[in-house]
Formats: sequence, structure tokens, C-alpha cells
Amino acid sequence: MTRRIIGVLLALVLAVIGTGAVLFYVNETRKSVVDGQAAVTVLVATQRIPAGTSGESIKTKGFVEELVVPAATVPADSLTAVAGDLDKLVLTHDVQPRQLLLKGMFGAATKLSGGVALPEKMLAVSIKTAVEEEVGGFVRPGSQVAIFVTLEPDGKEQVTKLLLPRVETLAVGAYGQDAATSTQNDDESLANGTVTLLVTVAVNQADAERLIHAIRVGELYLALLTDTSEVRPGAGVDLPTLLR
Repeated sequence: MTRRIIGVLLALVLAVIGTGAVLFYVNETRKSVVDGQAAVTVLVATQRIPAGTSGESIKTKGFVEELVVPAATVPADSLTAVAGDLDKLVLTHDVQPRQLLLKGMFGAATKLSGGVALPEKMLAVSIKTAVEEEVGGFVRPGSQVAIFVTLEPDGKEQVTKLLLPRVETLAVGAYGQDAATSTQNDDESLANGTVTLLVTVAVNQADAERLIHAIRVGELYLALLTDTSEVRPGAGVDLPTLLR
């Protein structure tokens, strides 16, 4: 009987010691994170938030969560909350999962351009592409792309050539609920075995005419560019010149 009582008491003592050790570890960990500097609460995306999503939707639909980090590690315009003055503003570019939400990411949505930040004097034209034609899904709003076209100018021989050497991507996906962009729905993807995306680019009138005509008569392919990418218009490639 005495041994049983001693065993119970020993178990209780060990439990108390274990709990205390855990609490001490948690407190020391928190202290080490912010030791010598202030902590601040910021907002990070819980999922991809498409361009055009309003501040009100971000706030009410759980698109972000709070994260406590050292103040010295965050940009000056990091948001600690989605304030009321952002409710009617929209994201000008996609926000990726776990990315900090910044005030500078928001802009005014206009009646003509919705959530798309359209450059002055430019037109927005959308292209329907398969994933492989859109660089495997790596094209994002703000990306610079070259557009190639494959067509049959004489009705017999296909030729592939550069159509537009450099254009800016405005949005990827369709304009959906609450100004959010979205990809093709799962049912449609399963039905035809492909995933298609709408890529919206900024072009002037002359390039818009060429692009729209190319959409009607040929097949388009996008190439992702960097600032140092070299792209030059040329005669293109057909079957006889492919292996030269």
C-alpha cells in the first residue's frame, strides 16, 4: 500500500516538473526571438490571393492570418490589420502563400479596368492557353513574356515565328467572384484532360490587332523573359528549316 502511494506521489511530482519544463522552454523561446528588439504582429497569406481581390474579401474570408515576428525584419508598410480604408481597394498583383501583406499591394479598382492595373494608353487583351503554352504555370501578373505564333500562311506548311517580342502580363485567370481570378474548374479540366488559363496582357492598338488576329488563325505560345533576355524578330522556323 505504501509503495503504491509513493508511486502515485512520484508520478505527480514528475508531471509537475515536466509541465514546468515545457512552460520554461516556451517562454525562453519567445524571449530568444524578440530578445533585444520589439515584436510586431503582421499579416501573411494563408493561400494564393489573386490580383483583384478586395481588402474587404481578404478581411472577411480568412485569406490571411497573424504572425508575430521581430519588428526589424519586416518592411515599413507591412499590415498589422486590414483597415477600413482598404475595403474598396484591390490587390494589383497576386499574393503568394505565406507572403507578407503590404499596403503598397493595394490600388483603386476602376470601372473600366476592374482590379487590373492597366498601363496608360494600353489595352488589355486575354489569351486562352494550356499550361504548357504558359511556361508550365510560371507566368504571373507582372511577368514579361514574348508571344510566338504557329500558323499556316499558305494553307500547307506550318511556320512558327515571334509575334510580340515583349509584353507585360496583367493577370492570370478569369475575373471571378469578388474580383478574384481563377483557373479552369476541376470538372472542365477532367472532361478534356487539359488545364487552360486566361493570360491577360497589355498591348497597344497595333499589337492588339495582330494578337487578336493570331488568336483566330493560329496557335500561341508564351515565353517567360527576364531583363536580360534577348528576343529578336526573324523569319521564323518551318519544317524545311527546322533541322538546318
